[in-house]
Amino acid sequence: MKQAFKLLSFLVLTVIASVSWSSALSLKDILATTPELRSDLPSPTTVTGVAVGERHWYHHEIVAYLDSLAAVSPRMVALGTHATSYGGRSLVSYAISSESNIAKLQAIKAARADIIDPTTTLEATAQPAVMHMMYSIHGNEPSGSNAAPMVAYYLNASLNPAIAAQLEDVVIIFNPMLNPDGLDRFAHWTNSHRGQVPSPDANDREHRETVPNGRTNYYGFDLNRDWLPHQHPESRGRLALFHAWKPNVQLDFHEQGSNSNFFFMPGKPERTNPLTPAINQALTAKIGEYHARAFDREGILYFSEEGYDDFFMGKGSTYPDLFGCVGILFEQPSSRGSRQDVISGRLTFPDTITNQFRASLSSLEATAELKDELLAYQQTFYQDNANQGASGYYLATANGDPTRLREFVRILEGHGIITEVLSQDTEVEGNTYRAGSTIAIPLDQSQSTYLKTLWNRQLEFEENIFYDVSTWTLPWAFNLQHTREPVQRVKTTAITQDFLTRSATLAASNIGYLIDWRDSASPTLLYGLLEARANVRVAQRPFTASVIDQGRVDFGYGSLLVTPQLNDTIPAQALTLMQTAAANGLPVYPVASSHTPQGIDLGSRDFHVLQMPKVLIATGAGTSAYDVGEIWHLLDRRVQMPLTMVDTHQLSRIDLAGYTHVILTNPLRQSPDQLVDNLRRFVLDGGVLWAQGAATIEWLSDKDLTAVHWRATEASSANKEAAAAIAQEDTEAFEALLPERRPYADARDEAAFKLVRGVILEGKVDITHPVGYGYTEEMLPMFRRSANFMARSENAYSTPIVYGEAPLLSGYMSAENQALAGSSASLIVDAQGDGAVVLALDAVTFRAFWWGTQKLLINTLFFGSLLEEPR
Repeated sequence: MKQAFKLLSFLVLTVIASVSWSSALSLKDILATTPELRSDLPSPTTVTGVAVGERHWYHHEIVAYLDSLAAVSPRMVALGTHATSYGGRSLVSYAISSESNIAKLQAIKAARADIIDPTTTLEATAQPAVMHMMYSIHGNEPSGSNAAPMVAYYLNASLNPAIAAQLEDVVIIFNPMLNPDGLDRFAHWTNSHRGQVPSPDANDREHRETVPNGRTNYYGFDLNRDWLPHQHPESRGRLALFHAWKPNVQLDFHEQGSNSNFFFMPGKPERTNPLTPAINQALTAKIGEYHARAFDREGILYFSEEGYDDFFMGKGSTYPDLFGCVGILFEQPSSRGSRQDVISGRLTFPDTITNQFRASLSSLEATAELKDELLAYQQTFYQDNANQGASGYYLATANGDPTRLREFVRILEGHGIITEVLSQDTEVEGNTYRAGSTIAIPLDQSQSTYLKTLWNRQLEFEENIFYDVSTWTLPWAFNLQHTREPVQRVKTTAITQDFLTRSATLAASNIGYLIDWRDSASPTLLYGLLEARANVRVAQRPFTASVIDQGRVDFGYGSLLVTPQLNDTIPAQALTLMQTAAANGLPVYPVASSHTPQGIDLGSRDFHVLQMPKVLIATGAGTSAYDVGEIWHLLDRRVQMPLTMVDTHQLSRIDLAGYTHVILTNPLRQSPDQLVDNLRRFVLDGGVLWAQGAATIEWLSDKDLTAVHWRATEASSANKEAAAAIAQEDTEAFEALLPERRPYADARDEAAFKLVRGVILEGKVDITHPVGYGYTEEMLPMFRRSANFMARSENAYSTPIVYGEAPLLSGYMSAENQALAGSSASLIVDAQGDGAVVLALDAVTFRAFWWGTQKLLINTLFFGSLLEEPR
């Protein structure tokens, strides 16, 4: 094993020295002289013509090499494509093991289901362990994926008896890149900006990507935060692979800051999720001993049990912990290119690859030697689940929005969680759960542990510092009416593929058609209708209409009415869209009469004609790829409407008169005065400016584009008073206002206690306001990641969303922040001239899975002309 490490070190040092940065010694030339390697297998260089570490490899090169290797090696087989990225790149995986295990691979895979079956008689320890090796879910952390060809080559070509023995005990599911779009984006960046003699200066362009960078996927999402909601194709395929093979160990290879040292799990003990079994952490520590020995042999500095944690159960190293598996995170200091000078010397790209190679092999050794313990733990985990005696059902429904509920079910099923359908109406705490439209989720099932974390409400924590969010209660993310506790003695039936999909043939109407705006699929239909030049109106009052073949049907605020233009008919394309929508189960209703039995008639002036929105969003330098990407994804993929993305340095040159909406997710701090003037004129002339986040709102306020009043913390109030005392030369008053003296070492933690890293607050939405159209209940769970709190608007009608008096539903929030949040504003509409500025303090499209609040932005885009400020 040690000889393999020396071999790779010699390889990468030879590459770094020989390139000078003009040429590289072939891998085949180096490895052919080594008797421990087979000479009949293709090396990375012979297939691609590029040495590992010579430059950053692209997706197609890694796949081409691994496919070539799998085609000829008896130790490896291609498992095929498990997903295709938004950019059209395939995500592939392979099995690597002994020749005998590869020959019976399907039998081994089939036995995985028996291992987690609590009724099985299978002797788990008679099976090989399964280890899932996953590389570079963040594309600009490329050492993992670039190490993958070398790891695969060595495991297949090695004649070392120890490697052969380990492969008898372990089947490796080899996942060479989890984010091919991001990997290629970064490879293109660094390969395009590296000189013949690359600069090691950290300020060099090669090390400073533009926005969006390679970390994220096509739409700017962090895929390592998408395990729980799996909103993206890469994640859906990855989850399917995980659950098909049910690994015992899952490796997650990352990079971190260039001036750090190598990290491996365990993480900080105090920040372990309470549902994680103690034995999981014990096995993690045992595996860590193998990494420690491997890195100590080479004199490589590392750290463990600090910085990173096992709390949020939606990352690659934490997700498996609730499935009888052990997740391991690796963090390698990043060269962010070819080479970079860091505090400990010069870090090269081959150095980073070497360490990922080293960790890959120490993981294999650990998994092989701990095989029996790992398999026994996995089997016991599911036996313990079965013996907990859990009973009852969680109930959940989405009144008027089957699309949202079906997506919720899809997420559960992606985690192997069984859902059923309520077959008899049930009353719980004053709420009625209707048969046929309510899901019932049994607690007595194999994946009950992960179900618990999805449903969990947590307000108390061992430590109040978090690497990521502090809560993720899924039914609140989807704004579902649901039971917090399991309900006993309910009647259910099996769920079917066509759950809540009621296909209908749309009857002809010479008056028009009504569309229920509550359904999350309705915005897609609306944009299509507007694009087809249909005459669409929105109801500003509720009513009951007469519907052909159905009689009376109730419609709420925001319901849509499609009618012919004067002396014309509904455009054929629009009619086809509605017919298709009805056939797919969307709520489209043919009208029987303009007269309504109750509420406004269909000819009322309270129906407002809609215009097609044309939306611009600021992107590029100074913006967040996450915030921009969430909105782009929502509009492009779900609403299916175009979004004009303009880089911030171009924005002042754009004639904003051609747009109905401008979206700012970040402050434009480097903007010229001309842009500020343009934005002011845009709003006064009827445009809608969506300003998202505290920093953006504060920037607009500083530029007199809006007015905002922030609630002050005790410390900020004291600072203001102290400043006033200084101005008055009142030293005694100044000193009385100074904070108590505290230990220096506590400063970082105390600052973290004041942060809001991700909590769920109870919002109260005005369902009569255009921003609140489509909601039927006042309570709306909001996701909050800011410690800034706005006072309500001075206008009594212009704060569509406020927080409750004691709004914390789940997560960590200091007592002071909770008090500041109570009855404060989440969203304010500041009407100006003929337009409006919408101050949205929270990210309503958070990570693409906060389906409960995404309608707030959609409403602003479609109903922007209604955002008046009543007096």
